[in-house]
Amino acid sequence: MEYKVKDQDKVPVKNTPRNDNKTALTIQGLGAFIIIAGVLYGIFNNNIWVFAFPSVVSGIVLIGFSEIIRLLHEINERQKKQSN
Repeated sequence: MEYKVKDQDKVPVKNTPRNDNKTALTIQGLGAFIIIAGVLYGIFNNNIWVFAFPSVVSGIVLIGFSEIIRLLHEINERQKKQSN
């Protein structure tokens, strides 16, 4: 069975780098730092489960928040362009 897709209106997409939102970039960097610091601290103290696991979870949560902020910023910018 063959399906055909109707032509959709093509909206020009601005190719912006992912780093245009400084807040999201800062929170993402902080999350990466927490992951690296916690894992290294756990390795050097020979107690990796106590320090590394919580730091990895915290870092991933921060990176997730930064991605949400970046996406909301992108949606907001797109809405501003469509309203003009």
